[in-house]
Amino acid sequence: MQLIIFSGLPGTGKSTVAEMIGRELGIPVFAKDWLVATLLRCSSAQNNRSAETLGYAGYELLTTLAQRQLSLGQSAILDSVATFEDIRNRWRDLAGVYCAQWRVIECICSDSVIHQTRLNARHRKIPNWPELTWADVERVRAHYLPWSDERLILDAADSLENSIAAALAYLRDS
Repeated sequence: MQLIIFSGLPGTGKSTVAEMIGRELGIPVFAKDWLVATLLRCSSAQNNRSAETLGYAGYELLTTLAQRQLSLGQSAILDSVATFEDIRNRWRDLAGVYCAQWRVIECICSDSVIHQTRLNARHRKIPNWPELTWADVERVRAHYLPWSDERLILDAADSLENSIAAALAYLRDS
């Protein structure tokens, strides 16, 4: 059983790779953007739309979904920027409580031109969720803390096929 975290700035391929890995391994993928978009559609959330409040609620929902999967003895994949150390610590501790292997895959893009091109071309079709801009990525980057955990780093400048193969090898090497 594994708790797998896909982290990284928007537009670095984490959702694409997480979804492909989830399908390949039969593990559910829970994505923060989908959860927060759902909250935005709820009338109670419409009254309190601060990014901080919704972001916190999204992380709480991800944590709850992961805990539920792990309590059933099943793996889970969490897809989120995971900007701050406090949420990473909570997820790391959760993996420990359920004796799940802790796996982190950080997605980056070493080429800013490729990164911007990918971001501008993507259409994720998440209901009630805006496509992010390069300014949004820069805003997230300003708060994104480097990971200290052992992890696999995937570079979006590499091919998707190579990233999938590397992720599968990393996750199966347990």
